[in-house]
Amino acid sequence: MGNLSIILLSVAVFMAMVLYLTINQDNREKWVGIAFSIASLGGLLVYGYAYSKSPDMGAVEVLRTVIDTGRMFAGMNNVAVFTEAVGEGSPWHIMFWGAHFLAYYSMASVFILVLGKSAIKKFRSWLLRINDVELIYGINESSLEYGRTVSEGKRVSVVFVDTDAMKWEADVRQIGGLIYTDPSALNPDIHLIKRLGIKKGKSKLHLTALSDNADQNFDYAKKLLRSLEKGNINPEQTGITIIGREELEGMRLLAGPGKYGYGQVKVFDKTELIARLLMQKFPLCDVVEFDEQGNARNGVEILLVGFGRLGQEVLKKLVANGQFEGSSFKVRVYDPKFEKIDGYFRYRYNAMLENYDIKFFAEDGRSRHLTNYVLDNAKTINYVITAVGDDELGREIATDILDLFHEKKRVVPVYQCTSDSVWQYRYGEERKIWSLNDANILYGGKMDDRAKEINHFYHGEEGDLERQWAECDYFSRMSCRASADFLTALFKRLRITGDDKISEEFLENLARTEHHRWNAFHFSMGFATMDEETLKKRAELFKTDTSLRISKDLSARRHACLIPWDDLDALSEYENKVTGKNIDYKQMDRDNITVMLKLLANT
Repeated sequence: MGNLSIILLSVAVFMAMVLYLTINQDNREKWVGIAFSIASLGGLLVYGYAYSKSPDMGAVEVLRTVIDTGRMFAGMNNVAVFTEAVGEGSPWHIMFWGAHFLAYYSMASVFILVLGKSAIKKFRSWLLRINDVELIYGINESSLEYGRTVSEGKRVSVVFVDTDAMKWEADVRQIGGLIYTDPSALNPDIHLIKRLGIKKGKSKLHLTALSDNADQNFDYAKKLLRSLEKGNINPEQTGITIIGREELEGMRLLAGPGKYGYGQVKVFDKTELIARLLMQKFPLCDVVEFDEQGNARNGVEILLVGFGRLGQEVLKKLVANGQFEGSSFKVRVYDPKFEKIDGYFRYRYNAMLENYDIKFFAEDGRSRHLTNYVLDNAKTINYVITAVGDDELGREIATDILDLFHEKKRVVPVYQCTSDSVWQYRYGEERKIWSLNDANILYGGKMDDRAKEINHFYHGEEGDLERQWAECDYFSRMSCRASADFLTALFKRLRITGDDKISEEFLENLARTEHHRWNAFHFSMGFATMDEETLKKRAELFKTDTSLRISKDLSARRHACLIPWDDLDALSEYENKVTGKNIDYKQMDRDNITVMLKLLANT
């Protein structure tokens, strides 16, 4: 029987190891608890029965039952007393050894759970010496999802830094990560760099700052940068992805001539990125019908519920992505508090609000006013978004609107923008979610692939694409992104592959659409049309400063080209007369279309 004990104990240890390596923390503890309970009950039954056969039945036998049951969890047994009670070869031995196996199993599982945490932590710490390191500042649901996708299939060690880490310990351990909560990690110093195994010319360190506090993100990034410089780490070994309000702030973190910084910098305004994700996944051109020459046959009519920070960013993206030759554009915004929160927005983007059919209603998304508006305009509304800042409320409003459309026998999806994802609702279907925390978006930067190509093309296609993008100024990046997002979606909608030879009429309609888009982008960036008097004053200044761009004043956000397509020839003629140049603004729009066709052809 001793040999059987060894076999059962070995199997139990093996099964416990399998449990530890394949089952998550919560389920591991549940299964260990079940095994312990069954083993305890089984032990009390088999040993209680054995000692009940004793002629001296009393308190001693009860104690012996309890003691022998406890000894089961130390890997020992008293098979002799049980055999004496049931006989040699009795089938009840199956129950006896089954109880002991579960006792061995639960004992081995607890032992591995306790020692395994320490051993695996040491092993993961050792891996820092040979792996690249993804340092994630801030632990929350978003950063955990991001860390999970980063760690899959990559030679990357994931390290989280936060003060409030205990409640996330099991989740971080499950994805194979480490948690640092000590002062050296929270205020990154040279000791942290050494602990991460980062040395000059060896391994790479990428910081992703996903704390909910943008100021803390930048403070942490700057402190880590100083420590990297002190450690003499090459900028090429480093990179950063950071959530913040302004991409301009990120330029201060980028390495440059005579300036130490991160080798690659990606800074995202979260609300801007959510709005971009909405436009990429569900472009407005998809609700427009086009004829064979790229001319729109119907308009874009949008209902936007919610006008907080996210709703305001969504509106700008809707304007920038909703202009097509032959189409109309209309937005109705519902927010009961819009007049109390739109002060800066109305000041900065007043020209946009004046140039497009955008109206606001101080009404709740559940109001009679909105219900009646949807019912009265159900035949023409073709794009609906909720961005109310409360997920449950947004869901309620979205599903109510779906019901209204269903009554009118129309299928119009409703899109809900949350703090870190875009949700799609379609009547009778399950909700679909596209998360911002997809590592392909933040880590790989897939959303900017086409924008980088456009920027590279305008640099003459010489030099490093990634480096050119890293050194690109904020406004130019936004311009490339706007063009890439819009034209990529439009060409897909029109089934243009890049190899197609399109007619002159088709090209001209695309160029007109491009001018509509270019205007809308600039209005959505706070630009206004430069008036004739200002243009003439700048023409006078050109006589003494020939480097002056008379039609564009970036600091004042004024541009003379923010005019209808048909007025561009007159502007080109006037500017050429003043500057002696050969500018053709219509041709520039045509050239933008040609550039995208070339990029598609080379994809």
